[in-house]
Amino acid sequence: MKMRSKHWVGWICGLIIIFVMAFGTILHVNHSNKLVKKQQTMQKSSIKSQRDSLPKNSKLSDWQLILINKQHPRTSEIHFNQVTVDDKQIDQRILKPLTDFRAGAKVAGYDTTLVSGYRSIAAQTKVYQDSLQQNEANGMDRETATKLTKSVIQTPGSSEHQTGLAVDLAGSDALAKYPALMAQMDEFKSQKWLIKHAADYGFVLRYLKDSKSISQTGIDYESWHFRYVGIANAQYMVKHHLTLEAYRNILRNAGQN
Repeated sequence: MKMRSKHWVGWICGLIIIFVMAFGTILHVNHSNKLVKKQQTMQKSSIKSQRDSLPKNSKLSDWQLILINKQHPRTSEIHFNQVTVDDKQIDQRILKPLTDFRAGAKVAGYDTTLVSGYRSIAAQTKVYQDSLQQNEANGMDRETATKLTKSVIQTPGSSEHQTGLAVDLAGSDALAKYPALMAQMDEFKSQKWLIKHAADYGFVLRYLKDSKSISQTGIDYESWHFRYVGIANAQYMVKHHLTLEAYRNILRNAGQN
């Protein structure tokens, strides 16, 4: 009789345990589903907010939003009116914004150096090959040298320097310490100022340092490479931490072609 009682007690305890575990699983699944739905709702709300605040007059076809990268190369030169600044050429349409940008830095107490502006495909080819050869001279094999070069320099035909809208701009003190242009230039207050205030003049730091941005641009962080996109676009991109690639996708999805 005692054996039967123990058997029934054990059986009942087993059922209780199974019930508790099943109930706990259901609660966990429900909680997980609620979290997923909440995240989806927040994501949709964020996307809607981004679209609602888009600059209404901005379009993919705007000249200042032209995109050139590894996925969108140009095999032929882009024709535009060129103007010379400090023996560098840029698109004439960004002369005033660039001049104002540098003047703002000067007022803040920082001298700047325009390191690079427009580069033709031929010039970009030389920059690319020089980097590749230097990496090999430093002891790297061809594969490693090519990988490193591609991480910091666009392949010929893929550089937005071809547009005349991109400039390499550095605080003169930062450039003096890092003449080869290094990410660490942002240690200097001059470079920090340029990065912080670029959007006020219609420029954005083109190659950001987070992994998501790097995966979109295909280029590692560059604290000196600024791209003109127009003030409204620049301020929106900075506010939402967007690369040009991501911003163009938002415009496309919003039908602002």
